[in-house]
Amino acid sequence: MRTAQTHEPATQTPALNTELLDQYRSRKSNLLERLISAFLQEAPDFYQNIRKASETGDLNEIRLAAHSLKSCSHNLGAIRLSRVCQDLESAAISNDLVKISSSMQQIGSEWFEAEQALRGELYKSKQTKIAQQPAAQIEPPAEDDWN
Repeated sequence: MRTAQTHEPATQTPALNTELLDQYRSRKSNLLERLISAFLQEAPDFYQNIRKASETGDLNEIRLAAHSLKSCSHNLGAIRLSRVCQDLESAAISNDLVKISSSMQQIGSEWFEAEQALRGELYKSKQTKIAQQPAAQIEPPAEDDWN
């Protein structure tokens, strides 16, 4: 018999693994930004597919969509979202409707927090790039301009 996995409470685990994000930042220029942008473009479809499949009771679609969202969120360090998706995927495989229901209650808030945290990282990255740009060379006004 399988026992349910227990994870740390959400308040003790950060929404994002910032060490992983820092690794992406240091690897290649704009890599993190491209990964986050791809996530923000594709992951909402996985999330919506999970919601729809839950409403229709399609366990195979829940499993597939949860697996996809789990993978892409794990790759971007969205720890808590990835864990909820893992629980959801496992519950769909084992046909555990109680666990599916429990995971469905968690996934919305975890999705929202991961999405907002990743948008924050994207914004922070863009702000850092702007701050690192050299200031525009502004010519001081000529003495004649003061008269």
